Amino acid sequence: AVYDRQLRLWGVQAQQRLLKARVLIWGLEGNTVEVAKNLVLAGVSLVIRDHRLADQAAMSFNYFLRPEDIGKNRAECAAQRIQEMNPLCSVSALTSTPQAKLQEELKDFDFVLVGPAVLGWDMKLLRDISSVCRELKVCFAVTAACGEIAFFFSDLGEHTVQEYSSAQGAAPGEETTKKEPETLMFPSFLDWLACKPPDLQRSVDGSFLLFALLFVFLSEGGEAKPEAASKFQDFCRDVVKCTPKIDGIEQLTDAYQLFFMEPLIHVASILAGLLSQEVIKAITKRDVPLVNCVCFNANTGCALVERLPAMRNKPQKRKVEEVADILD
Repeated sequence: AVYDRQLRLWGVQAQQRLLKARVLIWGLEGNTVEVAKNLVLAGVSLVIRDHRLADQAAMSFNYFLRPEDIGKNRAECAAQRIQEMNPLCSVSALTSTPQAKLQEELKDFDFVLVGPAVLGWDMKLLRDISSVCRELKVCFAVTAACGEIAFFFSDLGEHTVQEYSSAQGAAPGEETTKKEPETLMFPSFLDWLACKPPDLQRSVDGSFLLFALLFVFLSEGGEAKPEAASKFQDFCRDVVKCTPKIDGIEQLTDAYQLFFMEPLIHVASILAGLLSQEVIKAITKRDVPLVNCVCFNANTGCALVERLPAMRNKPQKRKVEEVADILD
């Protein structure tokens, strides 16, 4: 039967929600390519948006592209092959650059996932997209990578969990204690940007701090190119007065250059697996999502989860996902 394994995993109602959903993947980067593959196999219809042309660098990580695609629009070329993975889904391409009427462009989607490179790392535009999504009650996520480290931020707004999976190891059909619906309030992207790096340095792993510093630097007018690495290091040291310590990274200049290089497939596949899972949770309203920042570091083999900004008057908790568990 079609989707037989998934129906056994999360049930008919959840699968119907997936089949009715529309997800916008804005920008084909390493992480988002993997997410597109995962979601279309789960039965989710996609719109792939990217105005850029395919080149040799894109082919190095985007396995939906072929040598004959060089010079053609990468969204159009990739969408056709993503569609072939599941003919029961609709996969279409948009090739336009960002327009002024974001509300009209985003209102028909259930989830919007953005790779900031497609926007030229334009932080104002990224903030506008996140704000419009929140206003329209459209789920939003942004993802980026830095060599062996990958990150995503998600904003599901006011999200209510309506169903729960059976306990791990439970026999088929075995009922678990019925839980009441649970409502979670996600911080906005603007809330996350407002976090002060020195405060984060005292409370979270350095990998989260690294991505926060990147977005702060770009928001303050920093240049989104590898040649600005020394300026990024000076900004962290002299302006923000915050220098993170990260497993696998010795110099901030090296880290900054990695933000703009081709992603590593093995890192993207792990991070995208977690991100795809969160998109499915958001659409199906099944199982408690991760709130709200996730960072995977291949050097440690762990994915860390943090709520940023942290909830007031409550102890901050960190959830560690071992790679072995993620792959099970």
